[in-house]
Amino acid sequence: MKAFALLASISMAASSMALASNEADTITMHLEVVDTPADAFALIDRINVYPQASAFSDEVVSLDQIINLGKKTWEVIAANRPVVNIKYNFANALPQGMTTSAGLAGFSDLQSQSVRLWGTNGFGMTVYDVTLTAVHQFGGNYNGKGKYLETVTILPSNVDVLWGYTVNYNVDNVTVLNGGTSEDPVAMIALQAKFKVETVMKHSEMNTVYQFRGDSAKVKTSGI
Repeated sequence: MKAFALLASISMAASSMALASNEADTITMHLEVVDTPADAFALIDRINVYPQASAFSDEVVSLDQIINLGKKTWEVIAANRPVVNIKYNFANALPQGMTTSAGLAGFSDLQSQSVRLWGTNGFGMTVYDVTLTAVHQFGGNYNGKGKYLETVTILPSNVDVLWGYTVNYNVDNVTVLNGGTSEDPVAMIALQAKFKVETVMKHSEMNTVYQFRGDSAKVKTSGI
């Protein structure tokens, strides 16, 4: 009888441990729009919005053909650490034939739009908490024509992750297109990003698409 009671006790303890493990590994994601934090503004202030001029020919510039001279993939958060390379980690949407945006006029100041993303486990504990800020300049034109984009990126800040959890956030792809007409081009960028959170027992992913327009200060998001 004592042996049976001991086995039952061990079985109940094992079940409790398994239940606790399941509760710990269950992650609920939360999202809210927030004001851009001070440390993100500090990074924005360091971004060079005046690229060096480069020679180009008027004859090879195609206003309605939009190209990205920036990057197509980069890390935003790598193994719980923010990755901030404000010199290189950005995309743009410019007329084909240009080698920089220095030949364009009318770009806006840097625009910012921030969201706080955090997760709680089954016990209600916050296991990660990060702020992501979408940044861009819009309204660039070539001799008064077109609306183009520059300095499009995602900046991480306030990255706080509980021990035992690993957070990664990457820009996986950048797509550019003309959302206007041949005579009046409006550059658009779809920036695809992937958020991953892992424990020893579980792996979760969330895909996000940020949509930027050359004629707007706003950023549309889907998937979050």
